[in-house]
Formats: sequence, structure tokens, C-alpha cells
Amino acid sequence: MWLRACYPPVRAGGGYDGRMPIPTPAIPAAVVPEPVPAARSRRAKRLVNRPLVPIEVTLTGFAAGGKAVGHAADGRVVFVEYALPGERVIAEITDDRPSFIEATAVLVLEAAEDRVAPPCGYFGKCGGCQLQHVAYPKQLELKTGVVRDQLHRIGRFSEEEVHALVRPMIGMDDPWGYRNHNRFTVRRDGEVGFMQRGTHRFMRIDECLIAHPRVNEVLEAAQDRTMQARQLTVRVGVNTGDEMVQPRLQFRPGRPNQEKRGARVTSGQTHYTEALNGVTYRISGPAFFQVNTVQAERLVAAVVERVLAVKAGVVVDAYAGVGTFAAQLAHFVKHVVTIEESAAAGVDAEMNLKPYDNVTRIVGKVEDTLPGMTPSPDVVVIDPPRSGLFPGVVEAIVASEARRVVYVSCDPATLARDLRLFADGGFAITEVQPIDMFPHTQHIECITTLDRR
Repeated sequence: MWLRACYPPVRAGGGYDGRMPIPTPAIPAAVVPEPVPAARSRRAKRLVNRPLVPIEVTLTGFAAGGKAVGHAADGRVVFVEYALPGERVIAEITDDRPSFIEATAVLVLEAAEDRVAPPCGYFGKCGGCQLQHVAYPKQLELKTGVVRDQLHRIGRFSEEEVHALVRPMIGMDDPWGYRNHNRFTVRRDGEVGFMQRGTHRFMRIDECLIAHPRVNEVLEAAQDRTMQARQLTVRVGVNTGDEMVQPRLQFRPGRPNQEKRGARVTSGQTHYTEALNGVTYRISGPAFFQVNTVQAERLVAAVVERVLAVKAGVVVDAYAGVGTFAAQLAHFVKHVVTIEESAAAGVDAEMNLKPYDNVTRIVGKVEDTLPGMTPSPDVVVIDPPRSGLFPGVVEAIVASEARRVVYVSCDPATLARDLRLFADGGFAITEVQPIDMFPHTQHIECITTLDRR
């Protein structure tokens, strides 16, 4: 379309070299982002190259999902991918609703001071990262702002309350090479990669900059050489050196440069081990475990600190998974009760918690097992999925004798909703501490401390 003629050339390898100021106009990512129009059918979703309506917009804010916010000429809110507050961009409209517009920036006319050259040549087509174009300190600031905004709009807490309660986000010293778990798609010809964002189109990946170096080593060893596999999952124990590569891979014989790629990787493991703050965990294939080991150690240390601050005797670890928090807490409190319904996580938890005779495991749903629990807990640690808590869980905690709740959340919107229920039920928020578990992405983790009034 006509806009394509405006795009400046991209240096070899994608993006700019990062040593010179970002010129304007400029493309907003390492490659020109392909807008993904909202579609009702799978077939329509594939048609991402059809001409889209352009819009020029000045961005003044930032919203959940990693999108900058501006206003159209008719007053509607415009959410723009790959843009920053303070910028003026040309974007292509992907969803046009009566009350808002969604769009993808394709040309930056005026760049913000915090815009940087994305180092990854796939950024703009890969859906794994949304914020590589933002300087890392600014990412932390913007994400903290999202937490505050969600608590105000969804949780209905006053701006004064939100400003006093939400702490600055805890970031990483090195926000690259942190991800210890990656799942790749494998084609019939042995190519390994991801699906291009918002589509079902395959995109070859030779290196992921947010993946742990060992993940990239396995990727390099498997690229073009695997057969009879549709997916490749790599999980690495950063502190143990252990790893799990699934499925058991079969390699194509006689591929060129085989010697340069090193030995074939061992694969087909059913589990691996990782250690957090000196405590070792066994994790099996289907079980959840934090993908950022460095930040996970900070997360669990912060949770333990908040539990011990009230001299808890009985602690309930709800949504306990493989026993991540319980194994840390068992050293310090009289009794820990874990609740988890996942059978896969339960097998791991049984082994991880076996050394502790002061841990009781309950298999089931939190909303079914927590109400009426005897003895009543002093502190409840909750780490639910993205959907947040069932109302029955909040009601059960309110009805218990728990003096403190430590809520670990991966979604500020559902966190804000649940915190309003707790506040209405007699709990007061002591603090909300965001922690950046997923640098360069839109995702936000928070640790919230609530005390009974």
C-alpha cells in the first residue's frame, strides 16, 4: 500500500545499530510490524496483508497490553501497538469499534526520548515481546503505571490510595537471556520457530534474545535436523544445570555443518530440577514453574518475608503448584497446608515436600477445600491463574481467621477486581509490589499484602 513507500531502509539483520539516535520518520520495530486485523473467522485472520485504513495519532498515555493510548479526531480512544506516550505515529487500524479503535504503528513521525532500537530482528512479527522498542527503565515505569491505572479504574480505589500503595516495579540488572522455558513449533522439513503473531503462519527462529543461552544452544542444535516432531519444548534449570527437552527427538542424518553444531542434545526427559534460594524442586513436563529464575528467587523471598512479618503459625498455600512457596515456608512456620488440584503438579509437590513433616497436602479446588478449614490459617498465600479468584475463595478467606493475605498475581485487572472484594470484606491493602518477571513483554506480576482491619 502507499504507506510502504515511506518506510526508511532497515540495516542488515533488522533494526538500527543502536549507537545513533533513532531517526524520524522511522519504522517502530526491527521489521515493519504487520497489523493483525480483528476477525471473526480463522480464514479472515490470515489475511493480514490486505490494505488497512491509516490513522495519524499523537500518543498521550499507556494501557494494559503494552499499547500506547491517544485519541482520534472524533474523540474515540485509540490503542496503538509499538508506540510510546509522547510520540506521533501513523498506524493502521486493526479494529474499529463505536467506542474505541485499535491500531498498529507502522511509521514513527516523532519519537519519544525513551524509544530505543529493538535488538531482535524478529521484533514486530514475533508475538513474544511487545516492548523491545522501549528503554528498560521506562518499561518498568510504564508497567507500574498500568498497575495503578487498573487499581483505580477496575478496583475503584482512589488515586491517593493507589499512589500510596503501589511501589515502583522491581526490575532486572540484565533483562536479556532470562527465559528458562520455551516452546517452539517444528515443521516437517525440520525448521524450528514460532507462529507469527496473531496468525497461523510459521516463522523460523534461530535465536531468541530473551531465552536462556542454553535454550538457544538446543535450538541451534535442533534447527533443520529434527524429524517427526511438531513441537519442541526446552526447559532449563538455571541454578542446577539440569534440563528437559521434549519430545524425544529424532535427527536427520547427513545434514551439512553437523560438526559445527556440537553434539546432539539429550531429549525425552520426563522432568528436571531447579533450585530457588537453596531449595531444590522437581518439575515435570505438564507442571507450571516460573520462567524467570532470577526474579522467581526475589518473588519467593518477598512472599516469605511478608508471611514471617506477622509471626504466622498456620499458613495456607493455595494454588500451590509444585510446592514453590510451601517448601520455602516450611523451614520457618509451624504448619503449612497446600491446596492444588493439578495432578501433574501434585506428583512433583509430593516429592518436593516429602522432607517436611509439617506440611499437609490437600488435592482439590481451593474454592471447595478452603471454606471451613480447621485449624483456620493465620496467613493465606494465593497465586491463582490469570483469571484470578472465584468469589467463593475470597468469601472463605474473609470468613476465616486469617490475619494476612499475600496475593501473587499475574494480571493487574483480575487483581484489582479481587482486591475490591477483599476491601469490601474487611481487609486493607498494605502494599502492592510489582516485580518484572517478563522483561520486554506486556506481562506484569504483583505481590500484594492485605491485612485484616
